[in-house]
Amino acid sequence: MTAADITAEAHRALGKQLFNKTWELIDLPDRTAEQDRLMLVQACAAWWHWDKVGTEQNRAIADWQVAHVASLLGHGDLALDFAGSALRRAETGELEDWVLASALEGVARAHAAAGHQAERDAYVARAREALNQISEDEERRLIGGQIDSVPRATS
Repeated sequence: MTAADITAEAHRALGKQLFNKTWELIDLPDRTAEQDRLMLVQACAAWWHWDKVGTEQNRAIADWQVAHVASLLGHGDLALDFAGSALRRAETGELEDWVLASALEGVARAHAAAGHQAERDAYVARAREALNQISEDEERRLIGGQIDSVPRATS
């Protein structure tokens, strides 16, 4: 079976399911090493499915999730790569308003994982500015909470 054998509907369903399963692992307070590995693999698998059939917004969110997981696991370079991709997609201005603030938060988190405190702080500030442009209260609250949870840079 190849990617061409998978219907667009199946790609979307699998991308959504894998994204949600990854989020369940992100939310676990104490993950095992095996759960950490699964979390990264699932995020990458979700990314692959969204890359096949998703919109630019789906791709930006998939990039953001891989970056988020990589940041949690301390893989700064990988996090920066995917967070940078999410930000490039978000900066087109063609996506929903919350995606830019979320992407900036992702870059801040990736810099924290890579040990770059000054860059982390600069992107947190940019994310807070973008937060003010979000029209929906619930989205602003959710992204604001994510920005607030960006850790200090690790050394």
